[in-house]
Amino acid sequence: MKTLKTRMDSCVRSRTDSKSDMGDDKWRLVSKHGNYRVRLENVDTGILKNYIRDAFTTLLDAKWRWILLIFVMGFILTWTVFACFYLLFSYINGDTVDSYDHDPCITNVYDFTTAFLFSVETQHTIGYGSRASTPHCPHVVFLVFLQFIIGIGVQCLTAALVFTKLQRSKKRGDAIIFSQQACIGIVDGKWQLMVRVGDFRRSHLVDVIGKGKLIKRTPIPNTNQEFLDQVPIDFKSEGGGDVLTLLWPAVMYHTIDENSPLWPPENLHQFGDFSELVVTIEGVIESTSRAIQVRTSYLTDEIVMGCKFLSINPGIDDDGKYHCSYFDISTVCPIMQNTPRGRRRFEYINEQYM
Repeated sequence: MKTLKTRMDSCVRSRTDSKSDMGDDKWRLVSKHGNYRVRLENVDTGILKNYIRDAFTTLLDAKWRWILLIFVMGFILTWTVFACFYLLFSYINGDTVDSYDHDPCITNVYDFTTAFLFSVETQHTIGYGSRASTPHCPHVVFLVFLQFIIGIGVQCLTAALVFTKLQRSKKRGDAIIFSQQACIGIVDGKWQLMVRVGDFRRSHLVDVIGKGKLIKRTPIPNTNQEFLDQVPIDFKSEGGGDVLTLLWPAVMYHTIDENSPLWPPENLHQFGDFSELVVTIEGVIESTSRAIQVRTSYLTDEIVMGCKFLSINPGIDDDGKYHCSYFDISTVCPIMQNTPRGRRRFEYINEQYM
C-alpha cells in the first residue's frame, strides 16, 4: 500500500478530488461509479443472435436516445407504409383522377398527403369524417382492419418499452454513496475490513445486502495478459446481521479470520496480494418494489490501514427532529495508537486523502 506517515491523534477527511477518482481508473475492473470496464471483442455471431432473440431486454439496455428514436419511428413507419398502400389502391381504382362516374375505395384520398392523413386517422381512431373507406373495395377494408391491429401492437410495445425503461430506475442508484476509501483495523478485538455506505433519499432502500469480491491479478509469463481471480467475501452490518439499515450512513464489516481470504493479518499491509476490492449493494426500492444494484471499487491505495470511520450518529434539532450529516461519510480516524506495537505498525494513511 502507498502510505505516508502522519499524526495518529487526528481524523482525516478524504478529498473528493483524490487521484483515485482522476487517474487510476485505467487499473480498475469496476469504476468508482460502478461501471464495468470490461469490453468484449470478437463476439461469436451465435451470441449476437441471442441479443436479437431477446430483443426487448436488449432495447431496455439501450440508451434513451435509441428508445425515443424507436418510439417515434415505430409510428412514422406504420403511418407511411399503410399510406402508400392506400394511395396505391386509390390510384388503381382511379380515385386520384377527377371522376364522378365510379365508386371510390376511399373518399377524399387523391394524393400522398390525404393518404397519410387517412392512415393516421385509421391507426389512432381519430375519425374526422372527411375521409373514410367504402364497401366497394374489400381489400381496402381488410387493410384498414390490418392497420388497426398492427397499430394497437405498436402502441402497446412502444408504451411498454418506455414504461419499463422508466420503472427500472437506474438513476435511483445515484443516491447511494460509498466512502472514498475502505478501512482495515481492529474493532472489538477482531480484524475488520470496513466500507461505509449512505442513502440520500427519504424513501430508503429495503432488504439491503452488501457483497464484495476481491480481485487478484497474476501476470501470465511471456505474455502481456493477466490471470484475474475473483474471491467472494461477505459483509455484515454493524450489529452482525446480513441486512443493512440505511436510515443514516452505515458501515459494512467483513471479519478477517481464518475463513477470510485476507487471513493472516501479517499480510494485510500488502492487502493479501489482492489488487482491487469490488463492493456491491443490492436492495429493493420501497416505492416500486424493484431491485437495484449499486457498485464501486477500491484499489490498494484506497484502503487505509489501522483506521476506522468516524462515528456518525443522528442528532436532535431544537424542534425535536433528528438530523444527520453526510459530510464526514469518508472521514477516518486512527486506532491502536496507544501501544508501541500499534504506533510502529499502523502509522499509515494514504497521502491522497491528506
